[in-house]
Amino acid sequence: MSPRDLAKTYAKDYRLFDGRFFSPDPLKPGPGDRVGIVLMVPGAPEKKEDVYPYLYHRLMLPPGARSGWRLWIKHVHSRLSARMLSRQVISEYSAIGGGRSINRLNAEQSVDLKSRLLTEAELPENVNFSTYLASPFGTPSMSQAAREMERDGVTHVLLLPLFPQYAAGTTGRALASWEALIKTRAFAARPTTAVWQFGNRDKYQDALNDRIEQALQRFPRHIRKEVEILFAAHGVPAPSQDHSRDPYCCLVHQTVEGVMARRGNDRTFSLSFVRSRAWGDQVSIDLQERIRKMARAGTRAVVVVPVDHVSEQFDTAFLLDVRMRSVAEEAGIGHYHVASGLNCHPLFIECLSDLVSESVSGAESKERTIPTESLGECPRKTWDVPSTHRDSATDARCHICPLSESGR
Repeated sequence: MSPRDLAKTYAKDYRLFDGRFFSPDPLKPGPGDRVGIVLMVPGAPEKKEDVYPYLYHRLMLPPGARSGWRLWIKHVHSRLSARMLSRQVISEYSAIGGGRSINRLNAEQSVDLKSRLLTEAELPENVNFSTYLASPFGTPSMSQAAREMERDGVTHVLLLPLFPQYAAGTTGRALASWEALIKTRAFAARPTTAVWQFGNRDKYQDALNDRIEQALQRFPRHIRKEVEILFAAHGVPAPSQDHSRDPYCCLVHQTVEGVMARRGNDRTFSLSFVRSRAWGDQVSIDLQERIRKMARAGTRAVVVVPVDHVSEQFDTAFLLDVRMRSVAEEAGIGHYHVASGLNCHPLFIECLSDLVSESVSGAESKERTIPTESLGECPRKTWDVPSTHRDSATDARCHICPLSESGR
């Protein structure tokens, strides 16, 4: 199914915002069955000719009631924007070694997860497991993953999006794309379950804190106590887009709340959403202004923590670590670092392994959180964030969030 067909099919499908494409109930494989674990990742274009279709897929998002002429305008706009951005993005990908290095990190996560499942996880006996990589944006290909699963004789499917917080444009898009494979008969239906989000998991947050500690060690010892933490996350629609009512905003806030609580709230921190009007172009505009405001308020040292990535991505390797570093230096922040991605951090791989165990064997966990209504109230209003560190984009998103007080 093409991006245009996907947008048309799912434009008015509310499941994009609540994620109920597949049952969250555990699978029940028997002896001799094979469970295919699909790690759904952002992916990255590996060749120059892959950049345009990848950008087009990213821009042609299905959320929103688009049909008829609105869909056609979105299609044309996405194609033109992808054409205009391609040369710039090719140059920026080249500066970080290309997209192949990004996909390699996801492949290593897949290998490490499979290894842990074979050696340490509590799983049903005589059940086989295979891991696959698939991106809703093109590379690695979902269709290729489906063909490999057919070849391997997969009988049950676990969809495991590597997006910590649920959002319509990431996890929702990935689950819709997988369902589209089944609808178009590119992949035969099998018993399938899906993980909804894991940003509230203890091991995920502990791994994130470990990366923060590693980043803090890069600062000179005499400046270390002054370092402020700036969490960065994606995707803030304008408040007029009241159809976009997924819980992503509150889920990100809950992740930050958990990470800082585990640190004993030991540092000044804030969260900035970066507005993406055209992927690869304006994703960093709001963050630029935030960094400049922090500098004017006297901040001298900042560690930026991508809170919605689980591996090094284009955004962390170039936009945050190259472009924003220049902005920070020009603004007068002399000490600036970006925390490394989780990649194959042992605690993160353990977190994924736990998710697989719960989704296949039904192992109980107090951390298992699936339905939106069980998430509770957004913690943002309890934060003691300096006025200079507040973000109007965050307020705009929170205004329409179904879990915020104003969005109820």
